[in-house]
Amino acid sequence: MDLDTKSKVSYGLGGFGKNVAYTFVASYTLYYYNTVLSISAAFIGTMLMAMRIFDAFNDPFMGVLVARTRSKHGKYKPWILSGAVLNALVIVAMFSVPKALSMGGVKTYVVITYLICGITYTLTDIPYWSIIPAITKPGKLREDLTVFARMFSGIGSGVPTVFTMFFVSLLGSGTGREAYRSGFSRLSVIIAVMYVSLTIITVLHIPDTKEDDGVLPTFGELFKALFKNDKALVVSLIIILFYSATSLTVNLVIYVFDYDISRADLYTPFMAVIGVMQLLPMLLYPWLRKFYSNRRIFIVGISLALIGYISLVFLIPVEKYSMALILLPCCLIAAANGTAYVLTTVLVADAVDYGEKKNGRRDNSMVSSLQTLMVKLSSAFAVFFSGLGIELIKITDTVSQSESTIRGLHIIFSIPSLLLAFGAIILLIRRKDI
Repeated sequence: MDLDTKSKVSYGLGGFGKNVAYTFVASYTLYYYNTVLSISAAFIGTMLMAMRIFDAFNDPFMGVLVARTRSKHGKYKPWILSGAVLNALVIVAMFSVPKALSMGGVKTYVVITYLICGITYTLTDIPYWSIIPAITKPGKLREDLTVFARMFSGIGSGVPTVFTMFFVSLLGSGTGREAYRSGFSRLSVIIAVMYVSLTIITVLHIPDTKEDDGVLPTFGELFKALFKNDKALVVSLIIILFYSATSLTVNLVIYVFDYDISRADLYTPFMAVIGVMQLLPMLLYPWLRKFYSNRRIFIVGISLALIGYISLVFLIPVEKYSMALILLPCCLIAAANGTAYVLTTVLVADAVDYGEKKNGRRDNSMVSSLQTLMVKLSSAFAVFFSGLGIELIKITDTVSQSESTIRGLHIIFSIPSLLLAFGAIILLIRRKDI
């Protein structure tokens, strides 16, 4: 099946809107709950990890539902649109916590809304990525569509990372935490409207297929085929290790600027540079692919992250960071993350074809669900260890922090991520057919 530029761009726009919403939630939930609502970091970290693990294991079941869906609009589009609408509504609710609630009520409210947010996001995310191997074959067309999707998604991830705190301050009314509270709420409404609007463009302009429209597969058949696909499972382990490393960095860097560098105003320009560095390998990927295999590109990408984390480890004895000091290591990590955005999607889509050759089944949605499952698990582990680490090093509400707290922040900002990224590259090197 051939795809024109309009279809590719429309597909990419859906990824942009979806990732703006996802990154807004993933990157600022801990900060919002802890700093704005004054919930303890330990409670938040534990709660977020538990909810994300629960949500992550919903992904294969969503893959089954997609595989068994039969409608006049195909098996993917109905879920993509309905999931986006529901997810957008829940995101607004998450960042609009009623002021009248007691602390116990607030904790109950955030647990419920966060859980529903994860479930509704799964409704749209699994079919969105599952459609790639359904409408493309291995080779240039698949890689082109993946680049479009990941490039737009990568930009979408960068937008809230760079601009959230700027717009929260701009849209907020009142002072202190009250201004942040209203700012987050109003920004969530803007993001929700954009999210749904761009998803509508996607479903209107991409094709669908009706493969496997014969006998409906059973749940048991689908799960059995999934766990026979050893290539998909190894790729998934690489994803969880690497994204756990980079998710830790994203969760903790705002604390570095607030409490170590003590220049919250520099966070937005810093993240703008990081966003550009993350986008750069996506733009270069089609050119690099002319000369190098996906495997080699991925190995080099993760190696950049290792260099960045090793650099941060050597900076641990420094009494106080500056933006200039951590900019280059974080740029290398961001470039590695951009490389992973493209290549994990390509590798998972190729694992669908591998499964067809080995097991005689494609199982697009089931195999594709592994990618989102592992990304969510990595996010869960990252937010748990971020919250636990923040609690252990005893960050206070004051501007000035103790020397041991700053040293502890330097440690949790670098060493765990280094070990995780190292594990990812070992797996990648050992598996020769990736």
